[in-house]
Amino acid sequence: MTFTLSHDLYVYNLHLIRWFASFVGLDIMAPNYKPNILTFLAFFGLSISLIGEVYTVWYYWPNLVKLMESAAVYGVFIQGLAKFYTALRYRKFFEAMYNRLDLFHYEYRNHEKNNATLLLLMNRICLLRKFITLQIIGCILVLSLNPVIQYIIKRERVLVYAILLPFSDPEITSHYLLNLIVQYYLMIAGIGGFAAAESVLILFVTSVAGYADVLKNKIDEMNIILLDAQNSRDRTPVKLKLREIVLLHQRVLEYEDDLEKRYYLNNWVQVASSIFNLTGALFGCYVSNSFTMYALAIAVVVQLFELCLLGTILSIKNEEIEHAFYDSLWYLMDHSEKKDFLIMFHKCQHAMEMTVASMAPLNIVLFIAIMQKIYAYAMMLMNFFE
Repeated sequence: MTFTLSHDLYVYNLHLIRWFASFVGLDIMAPNYKPNILTFLAFFGLSISLIGEVYTVWYYWPNLVKLMESAAVYGVFIQGLAKFYTALRYRKFFEAMYNRLDLFHYEYRNHEKNNATLLLLMNRICLLRKFITLQIIGCILVLSLNPVIQYIIKRERVLVYAILLPFSDPEITSHYLLNLIVQYYLMIAGIGGFAAAESVLILFVTSVAGYADVLKNKIDEMNIILLDAQNSRDRTPVKLKLREIVLLHQRVLEYEDDLEKRYYLNNWVQVASSIFNLTGALFGCYVSNSFTMYALAIAVVVQLFELCLLGTILSIKNEEIEHAFYDSLWYLMDHSEKKDFLIMFHKCQHAMEMTVASMAPLNIVLFIAIMQKIYAYAMMLMNFFE
């Protein structure tokens, strides 16, 4: 399907996100949205699995391999609960963000250059969404097919993952089947839930690039107007264009501020839970050479890299805005125009960054530091095991 307007592609992408979210009853953009049976089923599945980790530790103790395998998946459920809570608790925020972006794309649908810029951005967003969704589906398929493969090849009964339902015994056939049914349901729901959550994060953060590129285009247009105004006493075109830039820059600042306020806790949970995920998965890869742990480790690394990369993109785009202001023909403005322009320049020098609970900036440097720590923890556990 080919689109010529960025707004049309934005609407199409939003419909796909809503479709994924409906798997777990979180289509919060639906008119008069209310939680439904799928919402309660997903919440119950997440809750019982999180509680079940305590029972799992008791059941498998002191089998360190099983405990680490359960820890690898436990981090995923922590992330799922955080995303679930964020969607329900801040539903109005998501509605406002969707509507804000919808208006942004709609405003520039007839502007050839800005529409082309936003259309290219939306195509990249859709491409990244497809990659992340396929990666999630691939990981879940590996986990889901493992019990079938193990039974066919070795005649062994294994679960999708090592977390048990409270007070169940997988050695008992009925308990084993009950665990398996719940786990397969959560796998299916997980595809929709995580695909929707990651797609929304990608859409919201990378849309800052769209704001930045349109703002740079407006600054270029202002430079042309400033050159033309040198031989004219009429400053009206300059003031009108400067007003457009001021208003758009204010929208960028408000957008970034809202993004940081609503995602700082989610970022912290995702980074912290990744330590559980990767440490357990790397331990499983080393000790049991489990291909399910390899799949989970790859998925978590990709997810963590994506999150840190999005934070880096936000920082880079803020720097581009700052450079665009600095390289503009501001010296051709009159006194009042320079005053407004300098206020914007000052604000762009102190732009908002995505952080991990306001403790550290979210960027590739943080990704490298986290990977080093996780590797150190995993090696320590492996030495202890040996």
